[in-house]
Amino acid sequence: MIGAPATRFPRGLSPDEAAAFWLVQMDAGRLEGRLAAEFEQWLGIAPRHGEAFKRARETWNLFEGVGDEPSVAAIRHGALAAEPEHRSSGWKFVGAGAAATILGLMALATAILPAWRERLPVFVPAVRYERSDFATARGELREIELVDGSRITLNTDSAVRVAYSADRRLIAMLRGQALFEVAKNRRWPFVVEAGGRQITALGTVFDVRLEPDRVQVILAEGKVLVDSLKEHQEAGTAVAPVLLTPGEELIARKGRAAVTTKIDVERQLRWREGFAEFEEVPLATAVEEMNRYSTTPLVVDREAGELKVSGIFRTGSPHRFAAIVAELLPVRVRSLPEGSIQIVRGAPAGK
Repeated sequence: MIGAPATRFPRGLSPDEAAAFWLVQMDAGRLEGRLAAEFEQWLGIAPRHGEAFKRARETWNLFEGVGDEPSVAAIRHGALAAEPEHRSSGWKFVGAGAAATILGLMALATAILPAWRERLPVFVPAVRYERSDFATARGELREIELVDGSRITLNTDSAVRVAYSADRRLIAMLRGQALFEVAKNRRWPFVVEAGGRQITALGTVFDVRLEPDRVQVILAEGKVLVDSLKEHQEAGTAVAPVLLTPGEELIARKGRAAVTTKIDVERQLRWREGFAEFEEVPLATAVEEMNRYSTTPLVVDREAGELKVSGIFRTGSPHRFAAIVAELLPVRVRSLPEGSIQIVRGAPAGK
């Protein structure tokens, strides 16, 4: 753990100095409450703030990943000795030595990283490398344990690509939904890429759902930072990074600022137990969700689709779902010749 307890964000810092301050607080586990709110506000002020923080984080992780390699140890010593001038008295009490190290490494990295990166794998155990694709069929759930102890639970009709390397644990969401339980290792970032966004975990449990027009991130434990992929940053289409805290859901659409709300995480993650829970949602929305889990499709007409439904339903059981809905709502249910189940507005026969 680096740094010392901080009570406030010191003003008057350059983006790189401020990024170093925030990295110190995050590494020390202090980025919560009012300080977390200030961090989010700082990130949203200008794109260059997010860029500075990402640069600081990546540099620190890379340099920490090589252990006691002598040349890097010398660089660390030089960086600590090159502490910058402090522009406010508060800056002296927020882990200035650690922040100075980060700033020094950022300055030195430009010159040494190209050659140093080629040597990096020598200092990383071979067991850390993994390149695999994992997928589920419609209606299937699958739990995967990775080489570092992290776990992925894949929901129905989902796929991920795992590409562990020397400097990060990278997961690419190809389709669908997955819950990630990340083994903590701050020297080896765990990054999930989905729909133009990257989610960096800090010892965390979180859920990612990829759809054609959006990405949903739900945080159950720990913290994650959600920002744009590098290609979007270089193209000038990046959006401000967002730091999530437990109980928050982020919805991100391409080219738009993300929307963050507080949610009932337990309800949202019932899919792990084979259930879907709805509370006063349109029947059409519930049908769309239930269809993710079965090859027997439910179809609903417009009038029935506008009715609201609540309850906990077993996924993968469309006939049972339709029967329960017929008991709760003024609808009729029938099986169609092609195999689908139709739900239409109207009182069931015999009522």
